[in-house]
Amino acid sequence: MIAHIDADAFFASALQRKRPDLIGKPILALGMGGGCVIAASYEAKAKGVKTGMRLSEARKLCRGAVALPSDFDEALLASRQIEQILKNRCPVIERYSVDEWFLDLKSLPGGLPDNLKYWALELQETVKRSVNLTVSIGIGTSKLLAKMASEYIKPEGVTIVWPNKNPSPSQSGGALQERPSLLTVDVFLHDRPAAAIPGIGKRRDLHSAAQGWKTAYDIAMADKEKVQKLFGRPGLAMQRELLGEMVEKVATEVAPPKSISRTRSFLPTRDREMVYAHLLHHLTYTMLKMRREGLACSVVSVWLRDASYTFDQKESKLPQLMDTEEQVLPYVHQCFERLYEQGSSYTQIGLGLYGLNPKGGTQYSLFEDPEHAQEAEHIQEAMDDLHKKFGRESLKRGSAMALSSAKKPHLGMIE
Repeated sequence: MIAHIDADAFFASALQRKRPDLIGKPILALGMGGGCVIAASYEAKAKGVKTGMRLSEARKLCRGAVALPSDFDEALLASRQIEQILKNRCPVIERYSVDEWFLDLKSLPGGLPDNLKYWALELQETVKRSVNLTVSIGIGTSKLLAKMASEYIKPEGVTIVWPNKNPSPSQSGGALQERPSLLTVDVFLHDRPAAAIPGIGKRRDLHSAAQGWKTAYDIAMADKEKVQKLFGRPGLAMQRELLGEMVEKVATEVAPPKSISRTRSFLPTRDREMVYAHLLHHLTYTMLKMRREGLACSVVSVWLRDASYTFDQKESKLPQLMDTEEQVLPYVHQCFERLYEQGSSYTQIGLGLYGLNPKGGTQYSLFEDPEHAQEAEHIQEAMDDLHKKFGRESLKRGSAMALSSAKKPHLGMIE
């Protein structure tokens, strides 16, 4: 059995933890730039506020809400505290995100608990008492079922999804019992809409509806060829996991990333230099992260979101694997030029590095000057050393200085 631990309204709850005067109030935790809600307290959610909503829309739904920048330091501290509690109990744990974890319950000392409900409720109480945050817990025979189960009752819910043909476990006793659920796979999937399956976004939900698939059960039992046509090969694995088969195990070792990306939102602006400066910051961040993994990329992608929250994206395939800013920058700039429209107002820009593979030995393109490639590598190595010694903000490209902060001195700039 797999457990999925999900911190409730995490970034909003982290703000309330640091400032108890905010407890009980509708809180909107904002992302970088302040234009987007990345978490809302349950008082705000009760008014219809959802994650990813524009701040202006959230304010219309929840008048009087307190909107604050997310405190990422406090959130990271809380995340580490929760994770330590989990590690103390379970040797096989996977950190899925900053506020989500998977646990392989068969690895617990003494094996699978006889009373899963009581085990989950006792864990909730420990986290609440020690970290002053609440978590919801889902338990199932696959990671997908466990994750869906943790969303079934929120906040502070416990949902156990049990195999159809197996006898249900004993769940009696315990003063901590409040409102957990114990459901068979079939009953649970019938009760969840197709959109409740992770990875089924609005677009895929429309395709599912066109096939007459309204519930998670419909997708689990759908014709495999149709599922593969709509969702690709991962769709077949999704079906198996929905039916309780453990296709993907809890990963204790972190695999190298398949892609690295970064995005930032900001108030609507027509300032081309400012938008481009954000992009250059993204390039420095993603390149540093990629090089630390010993990887190089073969595709770069840039996306922009305009004031009407419409996205457009361009990508460029690189002639070879690249891992320096000097090599990648011309292709990033080319994508930006193809996207940006003078006079338009934008609220977000993002950059992604894709097709990641171990760097290995340097191979030169037929059209590339080896001396130029070696010079780019030397420049990047010098930049890496400066960033490592003095921080990522210590050195910037001249075009990125539009976002310079007076609080963060720079050693210099490059052009």
